[in-house]
Amino acid sequence: MKITSKLTGPMRFETDIRGHNIIVGQPVNSGGDDSGPTPPELLATSLGTCAGIYASYFCSKHNIDPTGMEITTEYAKAEHPARLVDFVVTVTVPAGIAEEMKAPFLATVEKCLIHNTLHEPPAVEIKVG
Repeated sequence: MKITSKLTGPMRFETDIRGHNIIVGQPVNSGGDDSGPTPPELLATSLGTCAGIYASYFCSKHNIDPTGMEITTEYAKAEHPARLVDFVVTVTVPAGIAEEMKAPFLATVEKCLIHNTLHEPPAVEIKVG
């Protein structure tokens, strides 16, 4: 898969992903115009929503009403090197998950692609073109 982002303003990139336009930027105090979420916010969002998709799948498969499902993703920043650490994803299903279903629910959610990627980090190469 290939995604291209184009600089369209101060610390502002527009990205087209399969016809979906996403604006990524920085807040004003970081030199941007606050026109979109930051890359770290998108990473945390990717983790949370990926977990949510797996949670939704589990609910559908086990006839659990997912209406009102909410995902909260928390994280912290560390330095040397600068990075995100200590992600906590909380999945809340208003209908509830029966006690005997909690372990399989969690096991399903933990199969999320982004969760697995963060646990088994891929090689990352940065090039200058």
